[in-house]
Amino acid sequence: LHSTNDNLAQQKEELITILNKLQKTQEQLVQSEKMASLGILASGVAHEINNPLNFIQGGLFGLENYFDEELENHKEKVKPLLNAINVGVERASGIVTSLNHYSRTDNTKTETCDIHEIIDDSLFMLHNKIKNKIEIQKEYAETKFTLLGNKGQLHQVMLNLLLNSVQAITKKGYISIHTEVNNNKLKVTIRDTGSGISKENMSKIFDPFFTTKEAGEGTGLGMSISLKIIEDHKGKIECKSEINKGTEVIITLPIK
Repeated sequence: LHSTNDNLAQQKEELITILNKLQKTQEQLVQSEKMASLGILASGVAHEINNPLNFIQGGLFGLENYFDEELENHKEKVKPLLNAINVGVERASGIVTSLNHYSRTDNTKTETCDIHEIIDDSLFMLHNKIKNKIEIQKEYAETKFTLLGNKGQLHQVMLNLLLNSVQAITKKGYISIHTEVNNNKLKVTIRDTGSGISKENMSKIFDPFFTTKEAGEGTGLGMSISLKIIEDHKGKIECKSEINKGTEVIITLPIK
């Protein structure tokens, strides 16, 4: 009887463990569904914004040409205004482009990816969080290479990692992004001067739903999703960190 009770207790513990795993998996599936819906929504918003932007840009170009001579008489007053509108339109167009890249739902499509364009797009999307607070230092490899992968997924990885760095810097700081090519491999290194991660938390950073962020700042899925994407691309992701000194993330991907 004692042995039977022990077996039942053990089976109960195993069932509780399985139930907890199922609940976490269900939560992750719900979150994935939300992310997919968000991607579709972002794609639709980008499309809707893009059309009026094209009209504005075309109208500005027409006005500048049509009133070229008259504008000369009011150059000092009018030109800065037109330039400001042009800059605004270009910035909005850049956001639309970044949204289109980030919201792509063709997760099985493999194509040639420009990693530097992907990084720059991600930085563009984080512009408001970066400005006046964080210095960005970029050192890109000049060697020609071909990276095959899924652009939407790689955008998601870079945005996740850069957002982590941005959120880790509470005051002033810098983020450095370095790419290098060696032995048919691309290495992307992202370093920040943020708050860092403790030793006890380092072993858990790739666990689903684990987060050290404040409530509302993250779901705890960013790093686990990034790991899955990089592994699907036959690459690897490593992380080193020290409290109050910062974090370094290294991504290695195969190239041609």
